[in-house]
Amino acid sequence: MQTALILEDHSETGQWLYQLLATAFPNITITLCSTCQAAKEHIHQGQFNLALMDISLPDGNGIDLIPSLRQTSPHAYIIMSTIFDDDDHLLLALKAGAQGYLLKDMPEQIFVQKLRGILMGDPPLSPSIARKILHCFQIDGMKTTRSGNKELCTPTEALTAREQEVLTLVAKGYSRKEIAGLLNLSSNTIARYVRDVYQKLNISSRAEAAVTACRLGLVSTENH
Repeated sequence: MQTALILEDHSETGQWLYQLLATAFPNITITLCSTCQAAKEHIHQGQFNLALMDISLPDGNGIDLIPSLRQTSPHAYIIMSTIFDDDDHLLLALKAGAQGYLLKDMPEQIFVQKLRGILMGDPPLSPSIARKILHCFQIDGMKTTRSGNKELCTPTEALTAREQEVLTLVAKGYSRKEIAGLLNLSSNTIARYVRDVYQKLNISSRAEAAVTACRLGLVSTENH
């Protein structure tokens, strides 16, 4: 991680997040913004490797900035850092392209641990959010999972047995390298399987993969 953007309107919380990022990645360059407008300007001025985005701000919503950040920094790892733990905000963030969701009430040590886990391929999710993803979207007998009128994800094609196997391991948190070792395949082959699975399911993150694997019955909620 080389450059990071923090969007946080509360000064003390912003400095707290700044210190946590600096602890997790000592050599990182951090831009701290307190408004959506300021964040927009920085997003269009340069690229970021990592972003910690608040949701509710005086002049807008951090989720709405994800498409712009994706356009200018396509490889950025986007994490929502928020107090909201409800289904609606979580769904909106995941569908917009967020790859992590961390609650601000986590202990500092755990927060830093979650950030460092990015380098090992672990999705940065607060424990309660990870449990919510595995539990609250599994509805027996339903082909589609919805929040209000918004569809989370619908498989557009049936997965092959191997693709289901890869999806299951991704949902359980294994890295691509670990999956390659478990299935005795090359990392490049696993990367292709992951790409194909994401395309078929119309998803873009490990968090969504976990939701889908749970809904399809590939991962048991009793194990989490």
